[in-house]
Amino acid sequence: MEKRPRVLPAGFTLIELLVVMSIIAILAGLIMVVAVRSREKARATACLNNMRQIGMALSMMCDRGVPRDWTGAISAWSTKDILRCSEGPQEGVTNYGVNREMLSRGVSGVNDTGRAVVLYESKRAGDLLIGDESDVDLRHLGGANYVFLDGHAKWLKEIPSFQP
Repeated sequence: MEKRPRVLPAGFTLIELLVVMSIIAILAGLIMVVAVRSREKARATACLNNMRQIGMALSMMCDRGVPRDWTGAISAWSTKDILRCSEGPQEGVTNYGVNREMLSRGVSGVNDTGRAVVLYESKRAGDLLIGDESDVDLRHLGGANYVFLDGHAKWLKEIPSFQP
């Protein structure tokens, strides 16, 4: 009687299974990092759009400067959600601040309106926030959103000069 060679059932070895599982774990970890970063970027973009709308409203309201009760003037035509970033402090009406230099100045005397900050993201929350560079909150991916006097809004990693 002739002996037949023993045939093992087709399958994976333990090492092969562990290698495949570790590759899947690494890929899942990479996907999670990308998903979290894209969510943070989406929040920053939503905040930037809110600030752009506020900036347009402020520019339509004033030619000679930002009104002192700018939050009341804005909330008259929009929802209160536009006045607050979801990543910042939530205690007051807004967590966006108006550049102190722009309150009374307006467009007069400003040489470069594309570099004059009107609205910024504040570290504080309140009803009427007025401040300067020391009050900027770098809450979105290590940077902050700003609205400039010429109407454009931009995310910047560094804090621009608030002097017009």
